[in-house]
Amino acid sequence: MRLLPHLTKLTAPARRHLHASGQGRSHTVEHVCPRVHLSLSGGAGRDYLLDDPGTCPRPGTAHAVYDPRVHLAYILARQGHDAQWLARFTGLPLPAAHRIVEAATLARA
Repeated sequence: MRLLPHLTKLTAPARRHLHASGQGRSHTVEHVCPRVHLSLSGGAGRDYLLDDPGTCPRPGTAHAVYDPRVHLAYILARQGHDAQWLARFTGLPLPAAHRIVEAATLARA
């Protein structure tokens, strides 16, 4: 699912993961997959991608998962929406919405 493809180049503070570039064993390309650690269903937290999975060379790997609600909330937070509105609009827990707003605020700075 691609939401606003022109925003896919925007990044947020994230953990860095090195992905192989396919140029040989000695070459790696550093790609930052924007992510945030959230607990969406009351269980253990996990990393969620903030941008479109197409921006990450390995979106299907175990290091982060894609949830369209998280992606949508991130885009809307970058446009200035607050955490309470995001939680109501997307159905995400309020603490998760706060974390997404923090990531969006840092990305705008």
